[in-house]
Amino acid sequence: MNNISVLTDFEALTNTSNFKYIESPAGLEDYSICLAGNFIFVSNKQKNRTIRFSLANLAAKDITPGVINEWIERIQKLYPAF
Repeated sequence: MNNISVLTDFEALTNTSNFKYIESPAGLEDYSICLAGNFIFVSNKQKNRTIRFSLANLAAKDITPGVINEWIERIQKLYPAF
Protein backbone atom coordinates (compact mmCIF):
# COMPACT_ATOMS: atom_id res chain seq x y z
CA MET A 1 0.00 0.00 0.00
CA ASN A 2 1.36 3.37 -1.06
CA ASN A 3 0.06 6.92 -0.72
CA ILE A 4 -2.36 6.08 2.09
CA SER A 5 -4.79 8.87 2.96
CA VAL A 6 -7.76 9.03 5.32
CA LEU A 7 -10.74 10.84 3.81
CA THR A 8 -13.91 12.06 5.50
CA ASP A 9 -17.12 12.96 3.68
CA PHE A 10 -15.81 11.02 0.68
CA GLU A 11 -19.16 10.76 -1.12
CA ALA A 12 -19.95 14.44 -0.58
CA LEU A 13 -16.56 15.69 -1.77
CA THR A 14 -15.87 13.29 -4.63
CA ASN A 15 -17.74 12.62 -7.86
CA THR A 16 -17.81 8.84 -7.76
CA SER A 17 -19.94 8.31 -10.87
CA ASN A 18 -16.90 7.23 -12.90
CA PHE A 19 -15.51 4.91 -10.24
CA LYS A 20 -15.65 1.15 -10.65
CA TYR A 21 -17.28 -0.44 -7.62
CA ILE A 22 -16.13 -3.89 -6.49
CA GLU A 23 -18.54 -6.20 -4.68
CA SER A 24 -17.76 -6.51 -0.97
CA PRO A 25 -16.97 -10.07 0.13
CA ALA A 26 -19.29 -11.92 2.48
CA GLY A 27 -18.82 -10.70 6.03
CA LEU A 28 -17.45 -7.33 4.88
CA GLU A 29 -20.71 -5.75 3.72
CA ASP A 30 -20.07 -2.71 5.94
CA TYR A 31 -17.30 -1.72 3.53
CA SER A 32 -17.45 -0.50 -0.04
CA ILE A 33 -14.51 -0.76 -2.42
CA CYS A 34 -14.05 1.23 -5.58
CA LEU A 35 -11.30 1.87 -8.11
CA ALA A 36 -10.45 5.16 -9.77
CA GLY A 37 -7.36 5.50 -11.89
CA ASN A 38 -4.39 4.34 -9.83
CA PHE A 39 -6.28 4.58 -6.54
CA ILE A 40 -8.31 2.16 -4.47
CA PHE A 41 -10.89 3.52 -2.04
CA VAL A 42 -12.11 1.44 0.89
CA SER A 43 -15.01 3.02 2.77
CA ASN A 44 -16.47 2.06 6.12
CA LYS A 45 -20.15 2.80 5.53
CA GLN A 46 -21.00 2.80 9.26
CA LYS A 47 -18.33 5.34 10.28
CA ASN A 48 -18.33 7.46 7.10
CA ARG A 49 -14.57 7.07 6.70
CA THR A 50 -12.62 6.23 3.58
CA ILE A 51 -9.04 5.14 3.06
CA ARG A 52 -7.43 5.89 -0.29
CA PHE A 53 -4.27 4.10 -1.41
CA SER A 54 -2.45 2.90 -4.49
CA LEU A 55 -0.74 -0.37 -5.36
CA ALA A 56 1.87 -0.87 -8.05
CA ASN A 57 0.83 -3.01 -11.02
CA LEU A 58 -2.68 -3.71 -9.74
CA ALA A 59 -5.08 -5.27 -12.23
CA ALA A 60 -8.80 -5.63 -11.56
CA LYS A 61 -8.53 -9.40 -12.11
CA ASP A 62 -6.13 -9.57 -9.14
CA ILE A 63 -8.75 -8.22 -6.73
CA THR A 64 -10.21 -11.23 -4.95
CA PRO A 65 -12.23 -11.48 -1.72
CA GLY A 66 -9.05 -12.64 0.02
CA VAL A 67 -7.10 -9.61 -1.20
CA ILE A 68 -9.87 -7.25 -0.09
CA ASN A 69 -9.91 -8.92 3.33
CA GLU A 70 -6.12 -8.44 3.59
CA TRP A 71 -6.48 -4.75 2.71
CA ILE A 72 -9.13 -4.20 5.37
CA GLU A 73 -7.13 -6.09 8.01
CA ARG A 74 -4.06 -3.97 7.24
CA ILE A 75 -6.10 -0.75 7.32
CA GLN A 76 -7.58 -1.73 10.70
CA LYS A 77 -4.06 -2.31 12.07
CA LEU A 78 -2.89 1.10 10.80
CA TYR A 79 -6.09 2.91 11.81
CA PRO A 80 -7.86 1.05 14.64
CA ALA A 81 -10.78 3.51 14.62
CA PHE A 82 -11.52 2.66 10.98
